[in-house]
Amino acid sequence: MSDFKFHRGIRTASSEQYDIHYLGENIGELHIHFMEQSSNEICNLLITKELEEINKEKLVDEIVDTLIYNPEDFFWINVFNANYEFGIINEPHPDSLKARQKDLSKVLNTFQVAKGQLSEVAPIEYFRGFDYEVKVASEYYDKNLKIDLIGENLKEQLYIQVKLGMIGEQEIIKTVSKVSEINKTNKSKIACIVAERFPVKAEFLRNRLENELGLRVMFVHKYQILESVSKYKRTLK
Repeated sequence: MSDFKFHRGIRTASSEQYDIHYLGENIGELHIHFMEQSSNEICNLLITKELEEINKEKLVDEIVDTLIYNPEDFFWINVFNANYEFGIINEPHPDSLKARQKDLSKVLNTFQVAKGQLSEVAPIEYFRGFDYEVKVASEYYDKNLKIDLIGENLKEQLYIQVKLGMIGEQEIIKTVSKVSEINKTNKSKIACIVAERFPVKAEFLRNRLENELGLRVMFVHKYQILESVSKYKRTLK
């Protein structure tokens, strides 16, 4: 088992932030940015504690193996030795334009975090409407398999990944392949991906993966969820 642990703090439509722990101590942060209209990833790794070079290399390898969505595609990891100086959280400001801009920025950030959380709540209600029992996946599924939700009925087990924006072809292949390796259920397995946009050849890819890996693959578009669970339309549109 790895000595490195990653705890996701924030997920938005185009980025994720993880706190990094080594042997129980917080040693930094990882910020992943997903490039629009592609599956490319740009990462900034901020190391705030002393770490031997060999352990830095192990950390980068662990990030590639467990957090990079498309390791076969282009990705770029910038590594920084960083010193934490100070933070400002909810300090009162005088009534000025600059203060209002700062307050607005905090509101927008809070909204974006809430939007990321709602992106999982809405699919839960969507699948429950089709008589599936749905729950948030454990940390193991989230970290290792990129599975956000697990749903089931008497015959089927759904392993669901939720993306706010575009999902790339390689990410689909990686997720479905990992679901095909799960042996913890006797029910019919379904790899399900919820996203706003899919690759142009998504249906041909789905058919190929089903034939090659021997399980069903389901693509659910965001508009289908919003039409079914309309109360989230304004927030998630």
